[in-house]
Amino acid sequence: MIESAIFLPLFLLVMFGIIWAVQSSVQSERVQIAVRYGGFVSNEAAPYVGYSLYGLYLAAASPSVNTSCTAPTTDALTNSGTFPGPTAAPFWSPISGQTVASCTKGAAVLSGGGLSNSLLFLSTQSAITTQVQVPTPLQPTLNTAKQQLSANENFFDTPDLGTLMKCYATLDSAVSQSLNDTTLNVASAPAAIPDSNPTTPLSVSC
Repeated sequence: MIESAIFLPLFLLVMFGIIWAVQSSVQSERVQIAVRYGGFVSNEAAPYVGYSLYGLYLAAASPSVNTSCTAPTTDALTNSGTFPGPTAAPFWSPISGQTVASCTKGAAVLSGGGLSNSLLFLSTQSAITTQVQVPTPLQPTLNTAKQQLSANENFFDTPDLGTLMKCYATLDSAVSQSLNDTTLNVASAPAAIPDSNPTTPLSVSC
């Protein structure tokens, strides 16, 4: 009886600690999955809109940096809704109403590090924060009733034509002139494409 009275509280504390560690680890993995999934969805390519001649006409008409992105889905934390996988039991789910997800997208210019020219990319900053319940027996020891879990990642993607036009003024000017040049003589034959084209790097202005 004496041994049980001494070791039972310690055993229960260790047991609840293991349960909490497993629950916390599962949610920690899921917030990472949610961020990666959000970055994947945000960078899905739409070739017809982003890289076609149709996209070129649209970009020339109103060039702008692509800032459209999708925040990490909270479904990834519970394996429900649009996220693939079986629905998680309440024990494996975060505290309801405590999940905040966000994403920010814009142009990013990389330079230095041995690069001969600056490189233009689309950058997507994806982040999510949630909370899990700490078991009641552990709350006095940890001095908290909730544990906060968070993850954020930065994704890079190829810029679409709208972003290219916005960030390369020389390119935007050349394309706009070719689309709107009213001085062309349609009765004369067009000039042949030169054998060599300019290789001077374009300067980024965004």
